[in-house]
Amino acid sequence: MSQIRLRGPADVVAVLPYQLGYHPQDSIVVLALHGRSVGLIERIDLPPPEDVEQVGLVLVGPLLRDRPEAVMLVGYETERGASRPVLDVVRRLATEADLDVLDRLVVHDGRWFGIDCAEPCCPPDGVRVQAAVDTPAVAEYVGLEVSPLRGRSAIADLVAADRALAAQVSAELTAVRRPYPAPSQAVGRLQALAGWAVVCDVTGGALDIAELGPVEVSRLVRSVEDLELRDALVAWLCPGSLPLESLSADLLDAMRCILPAPTWHHRSGGGASVVAGRRLLARFMSLVRRVPDERAAPALTVLANLAWWQGDGALARTCLDRALRSSPEYRLALLLERMLDLGVRPGGRGQLPPAELLSG
Repeated sequence: MSQIRLRGPADVVAVLPYQLGYHPQDSIVVLALHGRSVGLIERIDLPPPEDVEQVGLVLVGPLLRDRPEAVMLVGYETERGASRPVLDVVRRLATEADLDVLDRLVVHDGRWFGIDCAEPCCPPDGVRVQAAVDTPAVAEYVGLEVSPLRGRSAIADLVAADRALAAQVSAELTAVRRPYPAPSQAVGRLQALAGWAVVCDVTGGALDIAELGPVEVSRLVRSVEDLELRDALVAWLCPGSLPLESLSADLLDAMRCILPAPTWHHRSGGGASVVAGRRLLARFMSLVRRVPDERAAPALTVLANLAWWQGDGALARTCLDRALRSSPEYRLALLLERMLDLGVRPGGRGQLPPAELLSG
């Protein structure tokens, strides 16, 4: 749940792009409120008329599990009135499920409108969306190194393969086909974990991921094709998502000796852990851009797990989209995709404000 406090509708509209990670367009956003804190956030593209009822059911389902004190609905529209049908359906279904719909807002042409409000605070011609500098909650996001992208499509650019760099890694992967080109699996895993320790270093003096060469990146790619090591890495990166006790004793000991402590865990330092989490995501995104599509599913799914554990559903969904395009039967990606559909986060952990749950 987000610890950022919102004072009213104006704050909600100003902060939502920071919570989602990008500026939404032609969408409906559903916020689950617990007091003045935001819990689950869902976003989906505005549907065609024939799909409005089904979209409403999809959006209300996760709210029943979250059981918020209240719900707020926000429609983003380019064409006036385009969001009203789905806003009406979601309010009806939420009310039937005994959920309190606190407010419904529409954002259009840089202004927001309270469509159920007749008070002076909601004039008929709307209220201009307030600037970031005028919103204390936005300042908190800026302090946490969070800034919104221009749109959801921009997230795909952050995890898309860089053709030139990926081609170099692909050549190395083709030249060395064994999972661990070392004397033994144990030695190969130790070498791989040393590489992952570099990726997971979120300190100020960490080696830039851009400095990793094709040999180092290919070693990381091959290592997460080892399913036990892949799952162990997810367990380490996302405390509470998988039981460490299920790992082999030797692998667990090696991880404890080599990998940095998960300082991005939400209990380990408040705002500092949030910044560590953002830096870790950025380092993983830089890594997967160096991985060729045909071998990227394991690394992308590890990143998707980390993103969803932190609450960044938009990034998680985008990683899974790329993973499943080239490896449509990759089981962990399919499982995580289902978890996103249901609004179930691994381990129930996460320190970042929850981001979008559903894509259109």
